[in-house]
Amino acid sequence: MSISDPANLILRIPELQALADDHKIRRAIETGDSFKVYRALLLANLLRRLPRHRDLITMLTNERRLFAKPILKAPLSYQSKSIGFEFIGGSEHDTDGSYIAMHALVILSKLPLIPLGSFIVKSKGKQKWQVLARVPLGIKGWLSTRGLAIGLATLVLSGAVLSYHSTHTQDIILLNGFDLPVLVTLDGEKIKLSPQGIISTTVNTGHVRGIASVDKIGTIDDFEHDIVSNDGTTVWNIVGATPLLHPTIVSTKTGNDTASKNITSVYCGKRFIELEMKLNANKITLAKTASETGPVGIAMCIKYAEENAKEKTIAPALEALALIYDWSLSHTTNAIAAAKLVSPAEAIRVATRAMHAKPGQTEYERIYQDLREEAGEHDALLREYAERAKQETDSASVQFLYASLLSGPAGVAAMQELNQQFPQDADILHSLVTRKMLHDDSSGAYRDLARLRKLSPKHADRLLDTEVKILLAEHRGIEALQVLNNAVRDKAAEKRPDHAADFALVAKQINVKPDFWLKELPAKEKNADMLDFYRVRAGLRPLQTQDTQSAFVKLALALRNDPAEAVKISKRMNRHQLSYLAIDQLSLLIGEAIRTKDGELVAKMEGMLPLSKAKTKLLEDFLLGEQVNLDELDIDLDIQSAARFIRSRNPQLTAKERVILRNQAEKTDFLLGPVTTAIHQWPQ
Repeated sequence: MSISDPANLILRIPELQALADDHKIRRAIETGDSFKVYRALLLANLLRRLPRHRDLITMLTNERRLFAKPILKAPLSYQSKSIGFEFIGGSEHDTDGSYIAMHALVILSKLPLIPLGSFIVKSKGKQKWQVLARVPLGIKGWLSTRGLAIGLATLVLSGAVLSYHSTHTQDIILLNGFDLPVLVTLDGEKIKLSPQGIISTTVNTGHVRGIASVDKIGTIDDFEHDIVSNDGTTVWNIVGATPLLHPTIVSTKTGNDTASKNITSVYCGKRFIELEMKLNANKITLAKTASETGPVGIAMCIKYAEENAKEKTIAPALEALALIYDWSLSHTTNAIAAAKLVSPAEAIRVATRAMHAKPGQTEYERIYQDLREEAGEHDALLREYAERAKQETDSASVQFLYASLLSGPAGVAAMQELNQQFPQDADILHSLVTRKMLHDDSSGAYRDLARLRKLSPKHADRLLDTEVKILLAEHRGIEALQVLNNAVRDKAAEKRPDHAADFALVAKQINVKPDFWLKELPAKEKNADMLDFYRVRAGLRPLQTQDTQSAFVKLALALRNDPAEAVKISKRMNRHQLSYLAIDQLSLLIGEAIRTKDGELVAKMEGMLPLSKAKTKLLEDFLLGEQVNLDELDIDLDIQSAARFIRSRNPQLTAKERVILRNQAEKTDFLLGPVTTAIHQWPQ
């Protein structure tokens, strides 16, 4: 059916084509008056004449800018104390700062008496506006003009009620970033949020309290804020788990020219958000990966925080996730790692909560002990556990936890005694294997590891890195290679790329093809940057040319032969990027930063080595040439090896002592990895 469209309204609003079969809407289009078309759509919706097009009509009537007309005459502007003509309200805000306001005869400054029209305006300061176009009155304004015959008193009353309601309530959008439903109680109202759900609700202004809980788990977040009524958007992002995207326009002025650019803010980890722009729940935009199967919700938030060095902002979300997953070890360690970036006290609080949720599990109590030691509380901790050990002499776990706080030869002796008293305790035997290897007893460690493998394969599997070094120290290179081969074959292994690099290092020692597994890394590690990063760590040549190499690869290369360049590159990287370094690479980089007294890099990498504050201080003293006995510290062999080499670079030491240190460093670098390479290639 042909239709006359003198104002090209269908060209301007193509959706009208689907509604033109209705004779009243068609007649309005043929008049060329966009306001008449808008009113025809309103009436069709109110009278429910086109039920199958209801959603389309609702969408069109909610976008009054589509029906805008040019300004024929400037709206009247006049004010006195009791009555005047004014622009009131605000809706359909745009990113350029414009919005739709009603022009009305008002009394008492704000109460609408007679609506006169609606306009697109921009505020230019107090009681000043730039008027851009006319738009149809909204449903309330249109009905008000049609209802004047009912009486001015009714209008005054309805205007007052609307004004009172708008200034005494505020919409709040609730976001749930978890994969399970969350029950929210807010301002006395109970709301069920579906997994990854978004809901808008209204609360009274003033002090508002709320809680968010998960069935059978309990409270995961609370809400307590003073809420005011405004034209913006208020959001409760439960524990900050949802990555909310919010585009803004920023104007910059250069000389006489003004340029605008879009900047997208990501609110990840922020629980209470107030935006100036009005957003509906169905217009909320969330960060997501390009892949439809990629992470969403809290998984995307974690990914964003890690990539932008903002892990501490998601500490509450990770704690809630650990609670939801019953404090599983992996979720607990992630939550504690983020909490450590907030403060040591916060990390101890989370660890204490996890420990109480998992009573009798020594892994959780050891994490708690390590955190308190890192916080410098060793003496108090030792007294507490010594008292517990006196009270519970028959408890293997209590005795183990006390002996775990002892270091050096005394710690080895204490654990050896406990192993004789409790020969079936896997935690004790596990600790004994590690301690013997740290204190140059690879033969004893080898025998105890064989016993542990029979007693608890699960505990033995956790010693994979130590087992490889034990086998190399015992000249069992083929067996060490087999252990690594089995580890890399496990496609679900978290450290698979590291194991592939270690496989290459051991393979070179026994004349086996070193890059066998580096060609078979999982897809996520097969990008050129990361593949070359692990190749360089393994002492293999990178596949990329020098001008295409990433900072990761360049840092790994510099750590082999140019310490000054390594320090320079690392200062341009964030903690998350540096965390990809293996423990020997980290130890070399941190050691060189301490030796050269590069405070900026030392501060950036603080806490990246698994050492308490006391041990870190002693290690720093050792690196700077002080008399410190590393055998008393019980630190990782890779850290020991790197520390001895870095100390040997101190020109204040005698030539003989420097040679001894280098020999010790190479002797304890069983993989013959980055430390051994640095010994031979770093400038003297």
